[in-house]
Amino acid sequence: MNKLLLKMKKDNIQAMKNKDKITKGVLSLMISAMALAEKESGKDLTDEEALKFVQREMKQEKDTLSSTPEDREDLIELSKSKIEIINSYLPKQLTEEEIKVAINEIIADKGLELSRKVQGVVMKEMMSKFAGKTDGKTVNKVLASMM
Repeated sequence: MNKLLLKMKKDNIQAMKNKDKITKGVLSLMISAMALAEKESGKDLTDEEALKFVQREMKQEKDTLSSTPEDREDLIELSKSKIEIINSYLPKQLTEEEIKVAINEIIADKGLELSRKVQGVVMKEMMSKFAGKTDGKTVNKVLASMM
């Protein structure tokens, strides 16, 4: 069993003991998704594969937050709590400034010129190099602002 899943299971048990329904719900959902993936593949997930489930859950929760009406403060607070919990299982995220530096390094290393034509190459390289440390939406936003 990978370290991330093991940590989540321990934290889930602690959340049950503390009667923390929000944390328990978030962790149970991610643990279940990972367990199903392991069962379907017939092997344990690597930490990188498990991290993808955490990232997917983060993306879904951010989408939920952005689509929640402003007058539903209860749902907004719930989503923010869930995002905080999920974020604790992700590696430190790159800042926009760090992403700009990384993009410039990739462009320099590959001898490319910053234009829309190379956007796909840069995105692919960024996502493989910094998997888990940033998301495609943020990289795309920073890349677009540089053009």
